[in-house]
Amino acid sequence: MQADILAWAVPATFLTFGIGFALLGRIGAGLYAWSGCFCLAALAYALTVIPTPPGAIAKPLFEDSLFLLALSGANVAFASRAGRRPRYGVIAAIVGASLLGAYLALRLTGSAQFEIFSIQAGCSLLMLLAATTIRRRSGRMMDQVLFWLCILVAASLGLQNLVFLSTPLDQPMTVANWRDSPWAFVFQFSGAVTGVLIAFAILAAIGLDVIEHHRTSSDMDALTLVRNRRGFERRVAELRRAAGPLAPGAIILADLDFFKRINDRHGHEAGDAVLCGFATLLERMVGTRGCVCRFGGEEFAVFLASSDLAGAQVFAQSLQSALRAVRWPFALADLRVTASFGVVALAPGEHLWDAASRADTLLYVAKSHGRDRVIADAIAPASAPARTAFAPAS
Repeated sequence: MQADILAWAVPATFLTFGIGFALLGRIGAGLYAWSGCFCLAALAYALTVIPTPPGAIAKPLFEDSLFLLALSGANVAFASRAGRRPRYGVIAAIVGASLLGAYLALRLTGSAQFEIFSIQAGCSLLMLLAATTIRRRSGRMMDQVLFWLCILVAASLGLQNLVFLSTPLDQPMTVANWRDSPWAFVFQFSGAVTGVLIAFAILAAIGLDVIEHHRTSSDMDALTLVRNRRGFERRVAELRRAAGPLAPGAIILADLDFFKRINDRHGHEAGDAVLCGFATLLERMVGTRGCVCRFGGEEFAVFLASSDLAGAQVFAQSLQSALRAVRWPFALADLRVTASFGVVALAPGEHLWDAASRADTLLYVAKSHGRDRVIADAIAPASAPARTAFAPAS
């Protein structure tokens, strides 16, 4: 029999993927759901190898349920990857309608052809639902690959259904002779190929996610979770490249005033809390206008894309006021935290670290003139004491 060529190879392959996804479950969103999906599919394919008695209804419906549940698991996995709640109501409606159609076909006509048509249609709809779920995720390359794979599987199932239903049969197809038909081989082979393609695509997506996570982690400050110098340099380069070579931009350097006193009086945990709170404030106020960086210690930097010097100065003053108004919790309730700011506009083509060095000079002027103030100028005062120039992160 043609169907026996892949009879045990398919469930064994799917089970291998299911076990593999379970072992990798902790490193990627939705991998446990993928494990369940492939294990259910493996069981379903394995049961199809066992001959079905003439007129049986329970066994084919159980197999059908496993296939539908496997693709329901795929929907749960895609929703987890997209950070969304699975659409359980829609999934349940598709599964219920497909099983009802299969049951009626077997009960009223005894035809496996209409039973298979109903289940294949349900599987196609579940893959379309999965495609709409992954489509909502940000436009990463592998997510686009997964989206088109879902569309391919749904289209393949739909096309097979149309051809299957319109092709004349030599004899009525029943649950007993289904395994001996060429269609059993076609459906099994196409299911195996698309299942393996999706499995490898998921593995590739998880691998790229892990690489991206490590890359992102290397660009982030471990305490405050804003960018470090390396990440800041990369992000600013991206923003300037997107805005164009002649687009304005500005850098604000901010340094918390008398930060050592906070550590001395309240402890380093309180100091860390203030740093994290200030970083959160900066990120919230900057939003999508630019990016935030912790240069080290209590010093932070903000890059504002498409902002001139006047706009950056106004923004720095709003940061200054917002920080003064912060009410710190618990033992820090009486604490009043301020910061000093140095603001410069980037000249066209100016290197980031040259502008940061000028801003640092202005920050030093703000510190030496009483702190808690904003100093902004396109060029630092010539009389300002020199400080160590900034350099790109190594």
